[in-house]
Amino acid sequence: MLTSILLVFSFLPRLDSLFLKSINLSYQERFSSAESLLTISIDEAGDHPSPYFFLSSLYELMWVDTGRDSFVTKIFTYSDTSIIKAKKWIKIHPEDAWGYFFMGGTYTIRIFYFVLKDEIIGTIPFLGPALRYLSKAEKIDPGIIDLYLGLGGWKYFKGHLPFMSSEKEKALLMIKRASKDAKYVSLYSSLAYTKILLREKYFDEAISVLKSLTDSFPKSRTFNWPLLKAYYGKKDYKNALDVADKLISISRDNEYSNFESHYYKTKILLALMRLESAKLTSEEALKIDAPEDAPDVKDMKKELKRINHSIKEKLGESE
Repeated sequence: MLTSILLVFSFLPRLDSLFLKSINLSYQERFSSAESLLTISIDEAGDHPSPYFFLSSLYELMWVDTGRDSFVTKIFTYSDTSIIKAKKWIKIHPEDAWGYFFMGGTYTIRIFYFVLKDEIIGTIPFLGPALRYLSKAEKIDPGIIDLYLGLGGWKYFKGHLPFMSSEKEKALLMIKRASKDAKYVSLYSSLAYTKILLREKYFDEAISVLKSLTDSFPKSRTFNWPLLKAYYGKKDYKNALDVADKLISISRDNEYSNFESHYYKTKILLALMRLESAKLTSEEALKIDAPEDAPDVKDMKKELKRINHSIKEKLGESE
């Protein structure tokens, strides 16, 4: 009963510590440790939606990092549980803004899943509930900065509609604020913010944000990947090559990331006209047993084979 009462106003210090430690571990790809902490949090607050929200978010990061669809079931299983727990929680505690946040945030995790798959139509069932519950949380307690991620994401979506392009700038400001001041989703917001910057081709700003993040998390694949893409998009191939090599070094135990790192390194070397190195890197990439069902792997393999063939022709090498 005491735990229940305290959770309405703020999390118990130990529970809060578990959440924050698991978040930091997850962005270092120390997934097993993060998962263990969140399993403990279920023992301590199993009736609250928060542990299930964080687990669903963790499995989404694991899915992105490994490219393995085996994590998708867990994303949806834990998000289902989070929604069920949140509905019960806010029925008992209708003035607890965090309860509504975790409900809306869980729908937002599902939205991001389909956005990452480039299946925008899949987001439609979750847009209304996410906005409704996040708006309810904001009405009760507008001081919860974590709300700015989901609400800013909604504004960014609206910014693509006719005559509403100004919403994009508002969205960027909201998500940037969440990246700086949110309690639980600051790192997630930072990642979302930089991905929007890349989409909008604001490469210099993205690089500035990401360099700060990689200074704090030097071995994080999660933050080094958008940094590589920012340099590549800017055509700063020297720095892009450095990050590609770093990703190769920190992806030895991750075939998907290792393969994709070699793919980008091949493209960078080709842009630098280092043909022999590009040929060798493409051949290394094709030897890596990346999961065939991972995003874009089949297309990347086809392109690598085409690049390899083209380079050999230019170098006068026979097949």
